[in-house]
Amino acid sequence: MMLEDYRIYGDVLVFDTTYRTNRYNLICAPFVGINNHWHNCMFACAFIGDETTDSFVWLLQTFFKAMEDRKPTSIFTNQDQAMANAILEVIPNTRHRLCIWHLEKNAITRFGALKKDKEFKFAFNQCLKMCVTEQEFEAKWQAMLQKYELTEHSWYKRVYELKDKWCPALCRDFFSAGILSSQRSESTNHAIGFRASKATTLTEFYTIFKKTTNRWRSTEKYDEFTCSKSIAFTSLPLSGMLKHAAQVFTLSLFRNFEEEFGYSMATTVQMLGSNEECLLYQVTLEDKP
Repeated sequence: MMLEDYRIYGDVLVFDTTYRTNRYNLICAPFVGINNHWHNCMFACAFIGDETTDSFVWLLQTFFKAMEDRKPTSIFTNQDQAMANAILEVIPNTRHRLCIWHLEKNAITRFGALKKDKEFKFAFNQCLKMCVTEQEFEAKWQAMLQKYELTEHSWYKRVYELKDKWCPALCRDFFSAGILSSQRSESTNHAIGFRASKATTLTEFYTIFKKTTNRWRSTEKYDEFTCSKSIAFTSLPLSGMLKHAAQVFTLSLFRNFEEEFGYSMATTVQMLGSNEECLLYQVTLEDKP
């Protein structure tokens, strides 16, 4: 069943190893994906003894061997360098994205005196999640560094060097199922760890793991049934595009599309010019091009 799920939903892989809940202090490493209802689905789960590059290389090779050697389009992980090295060695053509959830938590410990400054936290959050273009990101990042005198700060330099792995404006050219972080894996860990503790044996852990997976599959069956028996409705006029979206999307994804479509209705579009190769438009939302 996990192999079948991976065949269908294996474009995006979320991989996290921040979880230890068993008697032997082994590291739990779930491989998680997202189904067409935008809920978690489990592809595999492993235990490893350490977080070295060799261990991660073995783990990834073993996983892909089990999954018919199908490689994902993108993979989301935390900032572990050993994991990054293994990904580069085993799946060099897969886009490696960093987990913004971990980056955000790590950043807070580096803020120091700025931790209480709401304006700084807002500026950092804008750079982390809200920039649409590379030019916008560069302008906001440099303005933040200069305003708060962080130009020579080593942590911010290191994070900037990794911008290709986390900045939304630089990651729009590949499929990522709308994920900004490995929050999917975080929720997996919480779901598995609901009854597990540091005294849990591997046998007991497997029972908990199986119940979690069964619960997720039960939710997917319910979503499928609801979707097959329901008709998408919207407060907006059902234009050609919305009608088509209602036919091809599941209900949960249609709701996301409808929200974006609603935003687009609030924009004004002005054609600025054209040549043989392209048409140039300016799209404005609330006087902000």
